Amino acid sequence: MTNIRIANRSDIKDIFDWANDENTRQMSHTTDLVDWDEHNVWFNSSLIDPSRLLLICEDENLKKKIAVVRFDVDGERAVVSINVSPNMRGKGKAKECLKDAISSFKTIFSSVRFIDAEIKSLNVASKRSFVAVGFEFVKKDSDLLFYEYAI
Repeated sequence: MTNIRIANRSDIKDIFDWANDENTRQMSHTTDLVDWDEHNVWFNSSLIDPSRLLLICEDENLKKKIAVVRFDVDGERAVVSINVSPNMRGKGKAKECLKDAISSFKTIFSSVRFIDAEIKSLNVASKRSFVAVGFEFVKKDSDLLFYEYAI
């Protein structure tokens, strides 16, 4: 069973390490290594940004963090991204984390009507997870696929 909670300062190192994972960088919009000082500034500002929500998905049985799910809100729309811990990949947890994170997100940002996802076309695992929770393909632009979830 998963637990969803809002990220806090204790999550900064895990999110930094996950962001610098080779596979994560290959699937991200930015493929460069993340600098610690820049990450620190980004993370701290993310925690207080009223238009951003960072949620941590944890496995209650294993007492381990599974993923971070980020929502960036702009009016009635939000963009979502997920980064699964390298140690938890391939265990079928992303779909459940996404589903539960969206449920939590909807209670906090009830005015959002659509959630968008931008996925690199080679990221088959993410495509599968997003479609499984109800995201629908909208368009392809270069190597990015755009999906939408209607709340």
